[in-house]
Amino acid sequence: MQKKLTGKAMLLFCLGDFSRAIFNGLTATYLMYLFIPAENSSLPTLLPYGALTFAVIRGIGVIFDALIDPFIASRSDNCKSKLGARIPFLRYASIPMGVFALLMVFMPVHSQSWINAVWLLVMLLLFNLTSSLFLVPYYALMAELVTDTKRRVFFSTINTLLFVIGSAVIYITPIIKNALVANGFSELFAWRAAFLVFGIIGALAAFISSFSVKEEDYVVREQSYIPLGKSLRATFQYRDFTVLLIGYMLMWIAFSFFNSTLMYYVTMLLGLSDNYAVIVMAAAMAVGVATYPLVNILAAKVGKKSLLLFACTMYVIIYTGIFFSAHIVNLIGATATGLLIGVLIGFPISITNIIPVAAFADLAQYDTIKTGKNRQAMFVASRNLLQQLSQAVVLFIVPITITGSAAGGTANYAGVRATALIAAGFIAAALLCYAFYRDKMITGAIDRYNEEKQTNTD
Repeated sequence: MQKKLTGKAMLLFCLGDFSRAIFNGLTATYLMYLFIPAENSSLPTLLPYGALTFAVIRGIGVIFDALIDPFIASRSDNCKSKLGARIPFLRYASIPMGVFALLMVFMPVHSQSWINAVWLLVMLLLFNLTSSLFLVPYYALMAELVTDTKRRVFFSTINTLLFVIGSAVIYITPIIKNALVANGFSELFAWRAAFLVFGIIGALAAFISSFSVKEEDYVVREQSYIPLGKSLRATFQYRDFTVLLIGYMLMWIAFSFFNSTLMYYVTMLLGLSDNYAVIVMAAAMAVGVATYPLVNILAAKVGKKSLLLFACTMYVIIYTGIFFSAHIVNLIGATATGLLIGVLIGFPISITNIIPVAAFADLAQYDTIKTGKNRQAMFVASRNLLQQLSQAVVLFIVPITITGSAAGGTANYAGVRATALIAAGFIAAALLCYAFYRDKMITGAIDRYNEEKQTNTD
């Protein structure tokens, strides 16, 4: 008989998302800040053609990540290890993921060089490979551990809480960097030291997560081989999955613009120290965590779709406000403007961190009920495929947008400001997609199936 996942097991398992937050902060926010320095930074220019080279490297990395995910998913869905279909991948990938994240910033040459470009590309590809080996099976297993649609939202909330805590921890990176610089160390050394600290923390969190559950205690798996091509085609032919996926993809394009340029918003649009980014994110996280119970209550009362529509509307307002931040700063000041952004964005962040994960898990379970085939990892990989391919384009556009040219080496005010308006446009498009998602039909079918299964068991 299957066990019910305890709160302690949930917490330990969700350290995997704490790890994801750490590595996401290092690679999505600070890596670009290191390789494309702001105008007032003392960092050396390490890549020839600056923004263009970095954009191409990140684009190649994201495309590689997207293409490798379906192969990992297929291997996981068809894995017959005695440890389960997911756990072996988590255990083998956790430590290497941290090693390669760290090595990205330990370039062989301390000045502009193509050797640095090659080094960064190789380390980024290895990091993307190991992170995919961990995250694709991780999210597949997360969907399998809890099958009740309401408890799944709670599980997703715990997962999101750990992600938010990880994001809060990683946002103290500038404080560590500035403290080291104030004590006479170079800015490059300071960034590397910060990457070292958080690379170790992220790897250990992922490693602990991989030993937190015994897969066979919670998942009853009927082995049946599903060819990669067939599984991938079937996934994209699933209407509601495609609708939710496109909305999710557009939303993450907007997030890529916002997350990649947050440090620039604080330092260039608001004219504050990069330490203030910690305060902005602290405000967002405090509001987000405080509203987690509200998200769970509203998800049960109004459904996941309504919450997603509300969150997207708020994002459009906030991103548009950032574009016009100069006017707001004139009214209330730079410090208050930054704090206002953090407070307003907290609740939408809690919604979009919790709800999509639960919704995708619902879709995968609904498909299993209909077809009798467990393709959880392929659903994760298919989601990642389009998300990563779209971000490949974004990661090419963002550096060029913020610098104003392909060969630009430093960010400028007009370019950074433009990213906020672009993000608002993508979020508006995501809102339209989410309007077509049939949330109540899917959760209703799962609830009926679970009730029938429980009745038969009794």
